[in-house]
Amino acid sequence: MSEFASPTTTENSMHDPAAYARRLMDRGDIDAALPWLERAGRAGDASCVRTLAAVLRDRGEYERAEQWYRVAADRDGGCAFGLAALLEKSGDTAGAARWYARGAELGSAECRTAEALLSAAQGRRDEAERLLEEALALGDRTAAHALEEMERFRAFVRRCEDMVAEAVAGGDHATALDAVAELGRDVAGFRAYAYFQDDAVRLFDKVADAADDDRPLVWKGRLLERLDRWDEARRALEEAARRFPGRPYAPFTLGVLCRERGLVGEAEHWLRRGAALADASSMWELAGLCLRQRRFAEARDWYTAYGEHAGDNDHRDVEGALERVEAQRRAAGAATAADAGRLDGLRAAAEGGAPGAAAELAGLLEEAGRFAEAARWYGMAAETGDVAAGLALGELLYGRCEAEPDEADVGLVERAGHLLLIANDAFNAERWLRRAARLGHGKAAWWCGDRSEEYGDVQEAERMWALAARRGVAWCGWPAGRSMVRRGAYAEAEPLLRLAWDGRHDEPPLHEAAYWLGLSLRGQDRLEEAARWLRTAVEVHHRVRSAMGTAQFDPRAALAEVLDELNRREE
Repeated sequence: MSEFASPTTTENSMHDPAAYARRLMDRGDIDAALPWLERAGRAGDASCVRTLAAVLRDRGEYERAEQWYRVAADRDGGCAFGLAALLEKSGDTAGAARWYARGAELGSAECRTAEALLSAAQGRRDEAERLLEEALALGDRTAAHALEEMERFRAFVRRCEDMVAEAVAGGDHATALDAVAELGRDVAGFRAYAYFQDDAVRLFDKVADAADDDRPLVWKGRLLERLDRWDEARRALEEAARRFPGRPYAPFTLGVLCRERGLVGEAEHWLRRGAALADASSMWELAGLCLRQRRFAEARDWYTAYGEHAGDNDHRDVEGALERVEAQRRAAGAATAADAGRLDGLRAAAEGGAPGAAAELAGLLEEAGRFAEAARWYGMAAETGDVAAGLALGELLYGRCEAEPDEADVGLVERAGHLLLIANDAFNAERWLRRAARLGHGKAAWWCGDRSEEYGDVQEAERMWALAARRGVAWCGWPAGRSMVRRGAYAEAEPLLRLAWDGRHDEPPLHEAAYWLGLSLRGQDRLEEAARWLRTAVEVHHRVRSAMGTAQFDPRAALAEVLDELNRREE
């Protein structure tokens, strides 16, 4: 039974589980509220269904959250909105559109606004504006802000159009180029209001023709690529290379974009085109491409050529690059030794910083079924720019992690979440990191604890921090233990706070832990020990932060209270 419950309240809750669940939620006892929310939800209380689904969503249990949203989505606008938002973030835009529309039918203004924004992102301007006006009439302030942003972006595009028209008419090509360069930088705007994308494309073409310049076509290609219109982006860059054969900007850009997509053959073709035009940047990228394919002589020649052509613009470490070529060449030679020593030799080479060795070592480990090690080495190679290693890592993570992982795979799951964070996909990153945390990954649990604190779910935050502390992130014992002390779980807090104070062998003690450890011992009536730790707190940290890092506690006051209880009033 929850610490908040009593026999009377529990008996009364049988008659009104929804009211009891809300009372527990108001007190912050979310864990105890969950079964009562479920009971009320099964009885038809849509508000409880909505709250339950939101808690599950915030705890990363997306599948369960979706199931509960669906329980009431057809009759409750809030649940329809929650379900649609979950589906949209998961990539199911068709499903999201259906449920936003259903929520709007049920009178949800936020569903109407979200439906409008989804329509705008899919290029349906008239529909988006009509839906936003309807949401505004329903009193949704978000709709008013969305209309303002839509008008702001419309004015921005029209201003660029006017600048281009005036500049082209007057032969001021520099101003026209500046206008479309600015236009191409607002990727977020073109994502949100897709119906302006074709207007931008026409402006790029107009300036390219008027100025007889390849740059607007390249900027157009880069914008289209970032808007996930890859085929059109490639055509724009190919056109720039064809129309301006003596300029290297388009071949270089196309080569880099092809390389990022793992199109190695096309990347090499275009980078060679750029290098043939004496473009030093193309030479550098081509050298890296050859190195990753273990074509050491070519890599050395292209790095050398870069150094000769870059001149005063040489901002890269050519000598270091040539050393890496030689190190990888030696590592490749070591890899041809007897099979028994192959892994050890590659590991030593990889640890010494030879990027090719890291990728090859990862491949051998994957073949041997040692997936966690393989993922680590693929990741290290990918972080140095090895696109092939990045693709291999993605395939490994997908193949191993889509199935329900076991304890041995926890590193792969955490790695998947980490890569998604780097890619700014917070929604899917949280899915993987919470999965890793449930499997016992310390750093993932630390991240999840901080995330739950942001959501206001103190109980889940405490649980995740405690897990992190026990799984190697020792300092997390402080927020976990502090939370326990604040709710009176003094004995439970003590070992976690000791972990935070002791830290790891390579970490200093966490000073804040001494204060909270003193309070946990005081709560257990171990006053002599409490006094010793509070004295330590006074010595090492005269101010101790609160849960949110704002209010400060002076450990001298707590020490004085303990000494008073020990009848040491003079002290």
